[in-house]
Amino acid sequence: MIRKAVVVAALAISVPLLTATFLVRSSGAAQREYTIASLADPVMTRGARAAAKALGVRVLFPKCCAGPQGAVTLIESLIARHVDAIVAEGYDPTAEPIFAKVRKAGIFLIASGDDIAGKRHLWVSHSDNVAYGQALGDALASQMGKQGEYAILDEQGEYPIARTWKKIVAAYIPKAYPKMKLDAMVTETGAGDQNEVDSVKSFMAAHPNLKGLLAVTPTEAYMAGEAITQAGRIGQVFSAGNGGDSLADPQLRGYVRTGAADLVFAGNPVTEGYVTVWGIHYLLTGHHFKAGAYEVGGPIGRVWYYPEHQELRASRPLTVTKKNLSQYENTF
Repeated sequence: MIRKAVVVAALAISVPLLTATFLVRSSGAAQREYTIASLADPVMTRGARAAAKALGVRVLFPKCCAGPQGAVTLIESLIARHVDAIVAEGYDPTAEPIFAKVRKAGIFLIASGDDIAGKRHLWVSHSDNVAYGQALGDALASQMGKQGEYAILDEQGEYPIARTWKKIVAAYIPKAYPKMKLDAMVTETGAGDQNEVDSVKSFMAAHPNLKGLLAVTPTEAYMAGEAITQAGRIGQVFSAGNGGDSLADPQLRGYVRTGAADLVFAGNPVTEGYVTVWGIHYLLTGHHFKAGAYEVGGPIGRVWYYPEHQELRASRPLTVTKKNLSQYENTF
């Protein structure tokens, strides 16, 4: 097995840009120490801790038991502890009853990264679909010199958001980079094993003029990087792939380091962790979000709130290349 991928479908919404700006000063607003329990992706922990320190709140990162019932049991224990806010992610309709209990208990319910089922007070999202799809196209074009033949890799049974990204990329590249030619949409197994790598290598061999592979799912990002590496085509064939949510895997970093891949992330998870805690603190201290821009301050800068979906958009797509790898490889 080259890689075992675990993917949660993200529900990102593309919303037109808003123009109103609201400058927020949260420091000193809290009259007591609030407690936030985060069940979101661990890669957001670093940013969440930094925000907690800056804002004077307490953030818990409880370990969840395996399976849906384990999560329910954990959330029930947090309700019993009377925490002020609970952060969750992952669109699981079976979780709606326990989320309803959270709200009934007067606890703020927050979705971070991937949206959740049921009502929540705030959704701290990644970048929007259009921006992410275009970032994938830009990453591949920059490596190919904006010209040449390329293919788009997807996988059987890919999650819905990946299909959206694929459509965006397929429509964007011909307009932005008219000298690039799409050879094929290649659907792979998604198994992440050597057989799949061999399939990608066979495709490359059958298309000797191929200069690029664009991988819309994390598994196919591994397949593209590994196939280019095994075929000895580094520097001849380039890939831009979905980095998932973490650079922690040394194999993935290796593809970037050797030039076999550029990786595109929906956003910087450290930033998302910080903005999540900041947004919760803003609500806990009696504020209400309105449509427009908010200045978080520090290294984060400005974020945008979209009231239609109670969405606080945390960041823009992040492309990791050989040039900037050292800046990010130890941060998430």
